[in-house]
Amino acid sequence: MSVNRYLPAAQNVAQAFPGILAQLGLKPFISRFVLTETEQGNAWLFVVLEVGPLQHPEDYTTTDTLHYLSTALQGLPVVISDSYGLRYAVLLSSPN
Repeated sequence: MSVNRYLPAAQNVAQAFPGILAQLGLKPFISRFVLTETEQGNAWLFVVLEVGPLQHPEDYTTTDTLHYLSTALQGLPVVISDSYGLRYAVLLSSPN
């Protein structure tokens, strides 16, 4: 499988993401976007954020925030990881 077929979708999500977060009153520094594909064929776009403690990192991880992001991205699943820095993962492919 080639992750390149997901580039247009990844670009659309990357362009939309800062504005969607701004609508929620969140203004993180997005350090990078990482597009990858699993061995099972799932394509994920990771949105890596730099959020300082004064920016209330907990605001980025609420269920309401994840639901809003998913809805704004036309129902694409959005999950979060904050174990080694804050990042969102957006599933671009159909779940297998």
